[in-house]
Amino acid sequence: MPYTTAWERRGVVWRYWGTVSGEEILRSNQEIYGDARFDEMEYQIVDFTSVERFEVTEEDMVVMAANDRAAALTNPSVLVAVAARDALIKDLSALYEAETAESPWQHSVFESVEDARAWATRG
Repeated sequence: MPYTTAWERRGVVWRYWGTVSGEEILRSNQEIYGDARFDEMEYQIVDFTSVERFEVTEEDMVVMAANDRAAALTNPSVLVAVAARDALIKDLSALYEAETAESPWQHSVFESVEDARAWATRG
């Protein structure tokens, strides 16, 4: 399991490392949907800065976007901040953003976890 999930008072932080698959990202998302804290969650910080290999497909991102659009019906006020330096991760994040364009969730990609956190917790 190359990720950790850390709940904070107003959100969740995922840290991924090593080789990451689409299945693992989908599983990490599913884990929070059923948590009682999800309804009050204001942000997700997704740290991909330590990923060495990203084995995630476009189809994985489309599925994840569909899941998040459905989750937004329960909690429409989530900021999704992605920290990534890898070009593939950034490209797939852009696909996710396009797939969630009609969602009330906001999404942005940053070069560092610090910048992602500053944006996600700005309120």
